[in-house]
Amino acid sequence: MMKIRTIVTVILFSTLFFFNACKPESSEEILNVKAPSQIISVEQAVEMKKTYQDTIGNLIKLNNSTPEEEYDPTLFAFIELDSLKQYIAYLEEVERLNDKKISGIRVYFAAYPSTSKSNNKEPLYKSRETFFFAPTMEVAPNEWGREYPNLRNIPFYIEPTGKNRIIGNFKAIDGLLCKKDSRTSGTKSNDSEKTSLILNEMQLTPPPK
Repeated sequence: MMKIRTIVTVILFSTLFFFNACKPESSEEILNVKAPSQIISVEQAVEMKKTYQDTIGNLIKLNNSTPEEEYDPTLFAFIELDSLKQYIAYLEEVERLNDKKISGIRVYFAAYPSTSKSNNKEPLYKSRETFFFAPTMEVAPNEWGREYPNLRNIPFYIEPTGKNRIIGNFKAIDGLLCKKDSRTSGTKSNDSEKTSLILNEMQLTPPPK
């Protein structure tokens, strides 16, 4: 009788061990990368998109519509994941070659002009709303920057110091700063001495007529 009990006990423990070993890992256990703390819920995203359409979107539509045609504001811009990875890898290479830290990226709301004044290239989507990515460097904070980190992380371009145009001095882009941004002091460079790291020209929806 004791032998039977022993055999049954061994079988039970073996069965429990087998099922525990085969039990699927939780989603947290199988993740190799921690989810960003800034992720929001699907419901919040839908609500925010609707709020934009009902407020800002309606103002844009009102200001741009004509008696002949109703204007549809830009709803979103699309960038391929591979392109975004390439951009991040490019910024990391800039960091490595310059031995300087890129502190983050600002996302600027913007609009294409009807005709470009800054270069000879025609705007991709004339008069359309868009946004662009501008990498930032951290500078000594002013009174606002001490309280708000985004105001001490300001957009920059590279002033080349040699033949390689992505190696050089990081210079603040004054034209992209807001009133309360922290500032840097230094001499300005000529347009020909600027290397831009700003990313734009993504696919917009709705597209222009």
